[in-house]
Amino acid sequence: MEKRKKGAGESRRPPSKSTPTGVSPVLSRTARFRRETTQRLLNHFFLWGYREIILPSFEYLDAISPGLPPTLLTKLYLMQDRGSGQVLVLRPDATAQIARLTTQSFRDRQLPLRFCYSTSVFRDENHQASQHRELHQTGLELIGDPSVVSDGEILDLCLSGAEIFPLKGSLLLLSHAGLQESILRELTDNPDRAHEIRGAFHSRNPDRLRSLLSARDKSSLANVAVALASEVFGVDEARQILLGIRGEGSSALRAEMEKFLSLLEAIEQSHDSSVRVDFALPPSGPYYTGMFFQLFAPDSSTHLASGGRYDRLGQAFGHDLPAVGFAYHITHIEETLRKQEAPGEMPSLVLACHAPGNAGPVQAFARTLRRSGRPVMTAPDPSSDSGLPLSAAEILADHADIAAVVLFDAENGVWSLTGRKKGVRTARSIEEIAGFILSGDRS
Repeated sequence: MEKRKKGAGESRRPPSKSTPTGVSPVLSRTARFRRETTQRLLNHFFLWGYREIILPSFEYLDAISPGLPPTLLTKLYLMQDRGSGQVLVLRPDATAQIARLTTQSFRDRQLPLRFCYSTSVFRDENHQASQHRELHQTGLELIGDPSVVSDGEILDLCLSGAEIFPLKGSLLLLSHAGLQESILRELTDNPDRAHEIRGAFHSRNPDRLRSLLSARDKSSLANVAVALASEVFGVDEARQILLGIRGEGSSALRAEMEKFLSLLEAIEQSHDSSVRVDFALPPSGPYYTGMFFQLFAPDSSTHLASGGRYDRLGQAFGHDLPAVGFAYHITHIEETLRKQEAPGEMPSLVLACHAPGNAGPVQAFARTLRRSGRPVMTAPDPSSDSGLPLSAAEILADHADIAAVVLFDAENGVWSLTGRKKGVRTARSIEEIAGFILSGDRS
């Protein structure tokens, strides 16, 4: 007897009843928060001239992989394209994708180009329950402008956009990849020791760094490197440090110092209280060439936004364009808000319940509130055989997004309103019960 081959709808195992580890549905308040917040962010970006781009979910692996960090290549979700036979990859990184699209599809457009997006990226994080495999990001890219003015624009956008989130006291840590590389190259010409020095510098271990520097290495620049790995500085402090070593080192080091000094001077007046300079901050991506940064909230060890200048990424796709950008990590921001138990807006949804055969008055009541912009959901009366399994008080206890429950007693013509704090209130007309709610007297 001939064996049948497995088709797309056939499986030897019973169907899975759980959601894959690392992904989950986004429900209720979080879904609304994400939709409304990302739209406000995009509207904010529009004010600066950024145009929205919706990125394709799939790319050919050989087309996108030149722009991906080596550490990311092991985390890709791959599949075979049934039509061409080529290997497809589920979107792992928005920046590389925009760099590819820009260099291949917009190279003849007038520069600079400004794009913004809100999308998910997908990465295999070893199936750990604590790791997300789908991350939502909202960000932007400015392509074709190498100036410090565009660097400042990105910082302005990140800090001003962060005000849209209910996060208090967020702090931006700023560094410079080119300056880091130039300082580290100055410290030693021994490749083995250079690797150790880099590790000590990025781990902010000044004692270890000091021990790795030989007597020959212990110049004033080496002493400064030890100091830079010791702490985080204010913008003016960082400027004074760089001014103190302005004439030292190679021409390459001096050029990188001048670039960073220009940026620090530009942001000193406008963002001094919300920016700190961390010279030893490890870059979050290998393609950064100039300034880069991470945004943190108080008591959060996970950065909520990151970005920087990546002038050489376009070379991976055959066209050299300077570029700078950043992204808010919306999934991490949502988690941070939950941990902080930040007070969200008061629930506004009203549940209006109707008895069997008497839905008309409740529907009229619902229309009245909806015309005024108040959301109303209708359901069968809990006291009826076909109604809800919970009482009005139990519904409020179990559903944080419901502000009040309204019941209509058709036999007696009485409306009752159960709120979260004031207990039960009664009324004789739709206008009166709607008035309680629209006036805010429902809690």
